Amino acid sequence: MAKDILVTDMLSEQMIKAGAKLVERLDVDKSEVKSAFWLFFQEERLWKLIIASTLVASEGPRNFYKRVVSANQQADEEESVLSLNDISVTGVDHQIVQLLRLIGTGIGISGIRFSRNSINGVFIEDAYVYRSSI
Repeated sequence: MAKDILVTDMLSEQMIKAGAKLVERLDVDKSEVKSAFWLFFQEERLWKLIIASTLVASEGPRNFYKRVVSANQQADEEESVLSLNDISVTGVDHQIVQLLRLIGTGIGISGIRFSRNSINGVFIEDAYVYRSSI
């Protein structure tokens, strides 16, 4: 059985690997992930994995969360999985998704840290971008 990850206020290597594996499994499931990144929320002192897909708008968030659950269930015993509490799904029109599109990673899975910077006047405390291909 896969291990659950404890998400803390520090972005760990285990969190980074688990997020990448989840995006890979969603890709296999043809979930049309256009953007995926960890985002740090300063006020709550926590990280959330944000996954943006065109399917969130067409199928609804509830059905897309079912895809995430299914992808987590496909993890092998050695892999770590993320709790749904640590994941947010959104459509591609969300403001932060649109801002991060300027990073432009392509359709693969990257690993770009974006810390204490502004894009179009919006301050981003910390982010780790796997994909931004809108």
